[in-house]
Amino acid sequence: MKAIPHDDLVNLLKLCWEWREDPNLVMQFGNVEAEIEFLASLVKADGWLKGDVSVIDYAFVLMSIDYRIDKKNMLQHLDLGLYLMRKRQQQLEEVEIADWTMTDVFFMNHISTCFAENKRKKQQVGWKIRKSLLNVVNGKVPPCGLDWQNVYTVYTPFMLTKYKHWVAVMIDLVLCEIKVYDSKVSLIPDDIIKEELAPLSITLPNLLNTMDFYEEGVYANNCSRDWWCPWPIERVDVPQQSNE
Repeated sequence: MKAIPHDDLVNLLKLCWEWREDPNLVMQFGNVEAEIEFLASLVKADGWLKGDVSVIDYAFVLMSIDYRIDKKNMLQHLDLGLYLMRKRQQQLEEVEIADWTMTDVFFMNHISTCFAENKRKKQQVGWKIRKSLLNVVNGKVPPCGLDWQNVYTVYTPFMLTKYKHWVAVMIDLVLCEIKVYDSKVSLIPDDIIKEELAPLSITLPNLLNTMDFYEEGVYANNCSRDWWCPWPIERVDVPQQSNE
């Protein structure tokens, strides 16, 4: 554990005082806002990240406009948690953990929109890839993200809206496959999971093909399968939650 720099400690005490004066105080982290009350609640045993399903539906409408949407009060807790993990990754210089990165909660919305715009096309040629997705792969967004050419795996959260259930998705750029981390596999059958993630499975190779991803960098001629085909999807064996 490193000692907290004096200036940071002063700022923390100042923040605590401001919060005492204004319980509704909001802080800005990168491009994500979060109320101080939320940060304080996470140290409690029942602290929880909030994610509103109705917000996901609304986000799909906004995705047709641009990546830089107003995310105020929109899944800010999940996005904040992901942002802080990405930022921490960059700050841990002595730990070799730079072989992965993660997206924000809106990445899968962009994937779904891109898939809907191109799914009638039978071949890769002519796929129109959204600039927002290109920026994700290049590491330009979200904040503190990494260029996918410099990592082996990418993690992204995904909401199965019908079931009001979140899962974590791992994109394996070496094996060219998709792994699903699901804390309650009894809730959703495997075929439904694969159906819901089909847009990712099909859009990913088209996205990477547009960028000549596997023809340069660390991945040049180093792919273990025919990456241009739809990527297989399977669940990973993980501990299961016993509550609802």
